[in-house]
Order: sequence, then C-alpha cells, then structure tokens
Amino acid sequence: MALDQDKMVSLMREILQEDYLTLAIKAYSLEERLDQDECQIRFQLEEPGGKLAQVEGRGVGTIDALFRGLRQHLAHDYPSLSSIAFSQFAIQGLFNSEDGQESSRAWAEATVGIVNSQGREFVFQTRQPSVSRAGIEATVKAAEYFVNSERTYVRLHEILEHYRKEGRTDLVEKYTDLMTQVVQNTSYSEVVERIRAQLKG
Repeated sequence: MALDQDKMVSLMREILQEDYLTLAIKAYSLEERLDQDECQIRFQLEEPGGKLAQVEGRGVGTIDALFRGLRQHLAHDYPSLSSIAFSQFAIQGLFNSEDGQESSRAWAEATVGIVNSQGREFVFQTRQPSVSRAGIEATVKAAEYFVNSERTYVRLHEILEHYRKEGRTDLVEKYTDLMTQVVQNTSYSEVVERIRAQLKG
C-alpha cells in the first residue's frame, strides 16, 4: 500500500471504529480450463458474525476470477465496487536464506492493482509462504479497502448531516473536508442516490 492508502485506512478505522469490516477467505477450490483461458474459483468468505458465504467467480486467471467473485458478491451492499476494476497482478519470490538456495523456504510477495472510475490505480501487496495465498490475501485486502471506504463515506455523510442540522459550521467544514478525501477513492454516485432514496422514504 502507498503511504496515502495507509493514511486512508487509519482514517477509516478512526471513523468506523468497531464497524470497520474485515474480510477473510477461509477455503477455496479452483478449476482452470487451459483450452478456454477461463478460471473458476469457489471460496468461503467470512462475513460479520462469523457467517461463511459461498461465493463463485470466473475470470482469465485465479486472481481475476477471485476479484470478480468478490465484487459481484459485495456490490449489492456496496454499489461503489461496480466502479472499480482489476488492473494488474504480479508475483515475486523472496528467499529467506542468504545464499538464496533454500527455495523450499521462499516466501512470495503478491502485488494487486485496482483502478477506480477516475483512472487512479491503487496497489495492494501481501507476503505469504505460498504464491496462491499471497495473491488471494492481496486481492481480499483490496476489496476490504474499497468496502470500508464506502462505509466511511456513508458514515461521514450521516455525521455531516447531523452537524448541519445542529448549525455547527466548524464541524461541517471538518467533515466535508474528510468526505472530499474519501471521494478520491472511487465514485459514490449510486451510494448518494441510495442515501437520498432512504431519506425520502
């Protein structure tokens, strides 16, 4: 993660506190058709409360399929995910020993790139003792980032409306600035429409 992403995660955790959502994949199975350039992944996604959701995704490779599956599963609750796209995936082997000969003990560093609706790329990295786990955890980290970004946007909107009604112009300015920072992550047009519909209802 770039420094500004680290700062954004800190902001999300500060705003959401116990409502910060952590995603985790407990198990997965993979089927790849080499003659069709298609990969299908089925995985168990741990959701709040420890509930396991059975999710499926298809793509040109494991990470692409995983990302598509995560986005499709989460986009109903977090519509802003529809505005982001998978942009890159890279893997690098890291040796533990000084002479680099103990390949069986090597770790893998995965890099996953996600691009938002404005064309800005966000990069997520994870180190794990296996290539597949590193790639999966970096992808989940990316999904978690954008899910919590939307949750933070909604929470800030609620706080902002509260202080507007209270006439607290100093705090309105503060939280408007924070929302402006979060908006840089991706488009929240659908989220805004959903909030407006809820207020009318």
